[in-house]
Amino acid sequence: MGRISGVVALVAVALSAAGCVADPAPPHKVSASESAVGMSATSLPADLHGKSVLLSYDSGSGGTATFADDGRTITYIAADTGRKTTSPVVVEPLDTGIFLVTWTDEGTGAVVSQVQDYRTGKVQGTWSRHSDTAAAPAIETRTGSVHLAD
Repeated sequence: MGRISGVVALVAVALSAAGCVADPAPPHKVSASESAVGMSATSLPADLHGKSVLLSYDSGSGGTATFADDGRTITYIAADTGRKTTSPVVVEPLDTGIFLVTWTDEGTGAVVSQVQDYRTGKVQGTWSRHSDTAAAPAIETRTGSVHLAD
């Protein structure tokens, strides 16, 4: 009897798992206002060369990032302290209006990597910092908003 109930239990688990796979949740749909199609051409930059953007983080602070005309450097001015740094930057387009932006803050040594999405106005990123050279880097994530200043 124990063997039969074990087989029945295995079949029940298999059927319930198959039922979950056979009926997946519907895909997430992006509203027209959040999609590239619903945005005006001026709000979706083809690149970030020569542009200034306003960054605001959910954890507080933020600032203004200005990309050089050639796209090779970024100047960041912190909103809370006014501290200004200029660093080499790499900008990789991911999709229309979405960019992966990476730079090393020359003042703090933090490596900043962000996905800046101008379709939704959202930014998600990580900051990697060394508290001292012998310690492993501390990695911090931040989310917030990004908008063209121009």
